[in-house]
Amino acid sequence: MQKSAIPILIASVGTWALLLVCSRALIIGLGLDPWMFTFLQMGSGGLFFIMISRGTEVGVSALWRVDTWLIGIFRIGTAALYMAALIHVDVLQAGFFGSISVPMSALAVCLLFSRQPTRLELLGHIPLVAGSLTTAFGFDGRLENPALFLLALSQVCVLSASLFAERHPHMVALAPRTRLRLTGIVLLLTAIGFAAWRILQSAAGLAGDADLAELMRPELWAAGLGLGITLRGLATYLGLRAAAVAGTHNYLAAALALPMVGAVLECFVAWYGYGAWPNVGPLQIVAGILIVTGGIIVIYARKRAGKRATQAA
Repeated sequence: MQKSAIPILIASVGTWALLLVCSRALIIGLGLDPWMFTFLQMGSGGLFFIMISRGTEVGVSALWRVDTWLIGIFRIGTAALYMAALIHVDVLQAGFFGSISVPMSALAVCLLFSRQPTRLELLGHIPLVAGSLTTAFGFDGRLENPALFLLALSQVCVLSASLFAERHPHMVALAPRTRLRLTGIVLLLTAIGFAAWRILQSAAGLAGDADLAELMRPELWAAGLGLGITLRGLATYLGLRAAAVAGTHNYLAAALALPMVGAVLECFVAWYGYGAWPNVGPLQIVAGILIVTGGIIVIYARKRAGKRATQAA
């Protein structure tokens, strides 16, 4: 992993945590529709990035690439499944269970690219799996909670989107505008697919019809456009870029810090009376300790393996 990837990983985790905390505070505080709010964020963030990246050659050529559409499709799956899971669990539980993505990414990288993890790294995956299972046993209904399947499938989508972004030529390009353009296109495709998925759900009777009165609320538009332009586009760009420069498995390992950073930010917001305090119980504490322990071991093992590979070369 390049040293230049570390600031990008830190910025990615911090930006995503800030986006999620602000989104949750606005949804609860203003009583916003989560689906409409997310759609406006994605759409405005995508359009903004496309506008500021004018002058690049990337445009229609990116739309003709299959991997561009696959990134968009997997991001649609990520957003839709995650939103559906939050009906059954809270944000902290969803974040802790997401640590299962690190062992999943290690397995995928091993099978697809023949990158064998070291024995020390394999030991680090044990507490990560244990932390995910501990979190799952804290769900209402435990392993029968629908969130278990929804979040697991969401993590598969996260992993797939990151793997394609890692090798997308426009994301590894040297020109920043090229990368911004791809991010904007992916966000716009995701917003369109997200809206289409919601319409299909309503038509099938799996979700309520969109409330036009809700759609016309000025605070919905102000919050959605504001966060979309300032944070959603930036968080998506940094996430895709982190996967490209650090590798999917390292990006997902860094993302283990996301629930903890988010919880700290939620406490900060709650302290000033703009949101609810995070609900942290004994199971969350145990899961958090296991996840932090496993994450430290995995990151240390990969750093040590990288140094040995450099010295051998």
